[in-house]
Amino acid sequence: MKLIKKTGIFNPDGEIILHPGISVFWKSLSNKEIPDLPPGTPLEIDVTFDEKVLLSGNHGIVWATCDQRQAEVISNALLAQNIPSSIGNVELENHILLLIKIHQAKDIPEAMDFIWRKESGLRLKPDWTYAKGELNQSFEKWLNG
Repeated sequence: MKLIKKTGIFNPDGEIILHPGISVFWKSLSNKEIPDLPPGTPLEIDVTFDEKVLLSGNHGIVWATCDQRQAEVISNALLAQNIPSSIGNVELENHILLLIKIHQAKDIPEAMDFIWRKESGLRLKPDWTYAKGELNQSFEKWLNG
């Protein structure tokens, strides 16, 4: 998942100028030799992360969605299971991702089982397994019975 995308201008000394006063140097990004590119070549730098970390229970985060309604319904369903949670967010390049975070470490495995791991739970699939703009069909199926 892409957090940010920046375009910079390449200089032959390996400097990539992102904005006036903000630069990154090739050697801080790669052990490879500085490429022999023409001065002024535009380069794109993406900062990404593996979305699987959002389902791992790491730091209490057990689910992520782009849909406010989905986040609220899941959080309330967890509360009905006596698993308190909160909804946080992370701003991505083109949208906001809502994160469901479990307060008590002892509740994390149970929350993960309930949301996506066990047959007896919701059995949800993450939003990013669907085409962009498509509703999360697993959530809609659970919600509509």
